Amino acid sequence: MNRRERVFAVLSGEQPDRVPVGFWMHFSPEAYYGDEAVKTHIRYFEETQTDICKIMNECTYPCEHNIQAAADWKRVKVYDRGADFIQRQADVIRQVVDQVPDAATVATIHGVVASASHTLLGIPRYDSIGRFAQLYHLRTSPEEVWDAYKKIAHTLCAITEESVKAGADGVYYAALGGERDGFTDEEHAKYIAPLDQMVIQAAYDAGAKFVILHMCKPKVKLERFKDYRCDVVNWGIQESGVSLLDGHKLFPDQVLLGGLNNQHGPLIEGSYEALEREIHQIIAEVGERRFILGSDCTLPQDLEYGRIAMAARACGSYRERGMEKLG
Repeated sequence: MNRRERVFAVLSGEQPDRVPVGFWMHFSPEAYYGDEAVKTHIRYFEETQTDICKIMNECTYPCEHNIQAAADWKRVKVYDRGADFIQRQADVIRQVVDQVPDAATVATIHGVVASASHTLLGIPRYDSIGRFAQLYHLRTSPEEVWDAYKKIAHTLCAITEESVKAGADGVYYAALGGERDGFTDEEHAKYIAPLDQMVIQAAYDAGAKFVILHMCKPKVKLERFKDYRCDVVNWGIQESGVSLLDGHKLFPDQVLLGGLNNQHGPLIEGSYEALEREIHQIIAEVGERRFILGSDCTLPQDLEYGRIAMAARACGSYRERGMEKLG
């Protein structure tokens, strides 16, 4: 099997020749756009030996305003598919897809809450002021913020459609807002989930072959996402305290993506033997048919690509070692 075939075998519930792998990281600013972005993605994909080529998205939602109070959210705009930041991203996707025919390619879509943080501050600072400003504004003036969320969601539908049109096989939807210490269950169900689901549906309507749902950030409440339509699920095991097998109970029909910690452990700092041992234990626990090896979230930017290639190698040696397979 080539790398693309391996991923689609797992998506179809078939036995792959080995467990596929999918890892990603943010690149340096000079590789955000244009030719340098394309070259960096290709180099990363080839040197890491990953099976999924996830195309990063640094073309964040524009911040053309100054939001100081909830009423200022009315300044948020809807952008059509011809907007410069959308077409720049589509161009990177198009070029990467053309150069990796043996990959399962995935376009990154920042979800509604993440994009709202970008348009609030102009930079990704969700973990500090971005999250709490949204909470305060939503709770004091819900209609103004919800209207802005809807504008953002309509723009994300255009971004998603253009990404699939550019050739991406699938979409990686980064869903924020599920944290237990943030939005309440009721707020998430009313203001966030319907818009997230609208964007995901736009991916399928545009022809996406699969959707990866990434439920991001610490203390995420996975139950909030169990009705989202998707094919693959990924979350921070360390941050959430939810194991792969426990997550499988919530998402019994989805492929699991993950298993390794993205901040420490054998992938980041251990020997090959330690990494191989951990990976074999994970595969023995969850099986081979409906599993893609990955990490809790993006990897450190300075991690050597060779360490990621070791993970692919360890997946390949699983059967050679005669490990018990429970799948």
